[in-house]
Amino acid sequence: MRPLSLTLRRGMITMACAAIILVPALINGFPFVYADTGTYVRSAFEGYVPFDRPYWYGPFIRATSLGGTTLWGVVIAQAILCASYMLRISSLVLPTMIVGRVAIAACMLLSVGTGLGWYVGQLLPDIFTGIGLLAVFLLVRGANGPWLRGMDSIVIAGACWMHLSNLLILPLAGMALLLIDRCSPSRPLGRGIVWLALATVLGWGALALANRMLDGNAYISRSSHVFLMGRMLDTGMLRPYLMEHCATEQFGICAYIDSLPPHSQAFLWWDSSPVVKQGGWEATREEYDRIVHGSFKEPRFLWWHVRGSLASTWEQLGIWEICKGSASEWHRAPDSPSYRMLATHLPHELDNFLGSMQNGGRGGLDMRWPDLSYRSLLALTVLAAAWTLAYRSHGPQDAEARTLVLFSLLAIVIGAWVCATLSVVDARYLARDSWLLPLAVILFFAQRMKVPAPAVHRSIG
Repeated sequence: MRPLSLTLRRGMITMACAAIILVPALINGFPFVYADTGTYVRSAFEGYVPFDRPYWYGPFIRATSLGGTTLWGVVIAQAILCASYMLRISSLVLPTMIVGRVAIAACMLLSVGTGLGWYVGQLLPDIFTGIGLLAVFLLVRGANGPWLRGMDSIVIAGACWMHLSNLLILPLAGMALLLIDRCSPSRPLGRGIVWLALATVLGWGALALANRMLDGNAYISRSSHVFLMGRMLDTGMLRPYLMEHCATEQFGICAYIDSLPPHSQAFLWWDSSPVVKQGGWEATREEYDRIVHGSFKEPRFLWWHVRGSLASTWEQLGIWEICKGSASEWHRAPDSPSYRMLATHLPHELDNFLGSMQNGGRGGLDMRWPDLSYRSLLALTVLAAAWTLAYRSHGPQDAEARTLVLFSLLAIVIGAWVCATLSVVDARYLARDSWLLPLAVILFFAQRMKVPAPAVHRSIG
């Protein structure tokens, strides 16, 4: 009966953590939506393959919403998955007898006060970055059997399929963790390297094959050329590069050199953008690829890329807001993508959607207090993390918790660098995974508590 009792307890703690994580969405009265939500809902129920993002979060929505019965199923599934990984991480670094209490307390602190609850409760794949990073840590360092390691590999690959930035963030974070482990001669690296390589192959190779089965072409991204052109615009590089090369290269975009959009968001999405005037994303692929590749071949512009990457990463790391888009009432407008897709495919959810706090139906959503809490908590945990890394560890669990803190810091910086360098600077690209640092700091200090009786360490995996 003991294994059954332990399994039941694990399940109850997981469900309690999931419910706490969902508090922001529950207060809102409906899962949060974002500008991209409509595209994902369209993918889910029309089989639409978007050009500017992966298709695969759409099938996840369809499956977890029970075929369109309720979108609450999507965020509940995200909450359970996130809670289960938080519990497994807690069990890796804490004595068994305090795992449940600490995990629940951490969820209570982080749900509203960081991006954790806001992104778990959002119809967007951003929460899979944080989940994927926890899976990477467990894959490389967890004392798990092949079944759990296989599951972690699938979760990492799934996170990569949900959001393309994870194709770089998760393997790079895993490599950083392996480098940390090099400083610990007692820990064998071979198994972690093999499993991380397997997860990376599943993320990259299987994605290309799945895309080929979907629409006949094996590819990772069909939109990178436009996003990279947007980055060249944001760094101020695009116009000087065109002025130097238009006379000899005769690029089509040269016709718009004096009317380039003010920033990448306009370049990517506005109807007045050269992308639209030149025929769209697919029509500009060959030309934009030539421009981007050419800029990397010239030392002057290569250095411009490097400076722009570092400056944008620093800017990204300094945006301590949960999500500006959450407080916008634009989503309730009949012509917004979210409204149109819900009205088309889930009309029975439309009244609850319009009645949510986010859409002004319950007094309006004010992010000032959550953002203040987020900034305060993040500032405290950054200071605590600095102290933690200077602290000399005593015992294996102490070292494990300290490694988790360092890994969280590095993973957050890697995530900010990837998104700011290859896409845009946006608050969500920090808030979606920065809750990992407070979690790691909480676990570090919790494992230093004096336990009244000896406890046998046991993984709740």
